[in-house]
Amino acid sequence: MLRRLRALLPFDRFIVEGESMAPSVSPGERVFVIKAAYWFGKPMPGDLVVLRDPRKPERLLIKRIDEAHGNSYEVAGDNVDASTDSRTFGPVPASLILGKVWFRY
Repeated sequence: MLRRLRALLPFDRFIVEGESMAPSVSPGERVFVIKAAYWFGKPMPGDLVVLRDPRKPERLLIKRIDEAHGNSYEVAGDNVDASTDSRTFGPVPASLILGKVWFRY
């Protein structure tokens, strides 16, 4: 019940686990995500987003929008050497993007 209720909220928060966004976002930092940010608009290059891994949808990733291609997006980690991103799995459909990172704490 709580999981369903949480899914309806226009925001969420997550704890970052990997090094792919360092030094912008470090492991252990928390991010506040606005899920409603893309309900009426589209991600723009430079946006920091939380998305579902296209290879394992139960796994969440934090990446930066690199390029837009219609309704799909190239995403990249700021730490190129430690990031698995669109260079590996290709463009990501908009349906896998959960929301925009509003702030970190």
